[in-house]
Amino acid sequence: MPSILFRFDVDAVPQTVLEALTTTDGIKSFWTTQADVPRAVGETLTLGFSVAPAPFDLRLEQSDDRTVAWRTETFPPHWVGTTIRWDVEARDGGSAVSFRHDGFSDDADAGHAAFTWGQIMVQLKHYAETGNPAPVFA
Repeated sequence: MPSILFRFDVDAVPQTVLEALTTTDGIKSFWTTQADVPRAVGETLTLGFSVAPAPFDLRLEQSDDRTVAWRTETFPPHWVGTTIRWDVEARDGGSAVSFRHDGFSDDADAGHAAFTWGQIMVQLKHYAETGNPAPVFA
């Protein structure tokens, strides 16, 4: 099954990166301004995009001092059942971030998603390092 993988360094401590991934202000500052962010494991992250006909619903599966993981529930169809995982660890005064989006069916076009995820990674890094919001989807 195709997977999307990214590894990159961020000049910010892990707590800053994790707050970007787990708070409403964080998600809205690098990903999309239309976000309803869960507070607890088992709840759903709902993301809206002006270019999408329906919101993306991601169930929070793990959130701790190192990992944030979601499972896609309803939309887009080729994402349903896929998992998205961020691992953040301290490295040289900053953070090392590993990202995986797993579980695409063999015939799914992960290429478009990979391109978009690359843009999102750049904005996550920018936001964590500067504190200046610049979401990919505003």
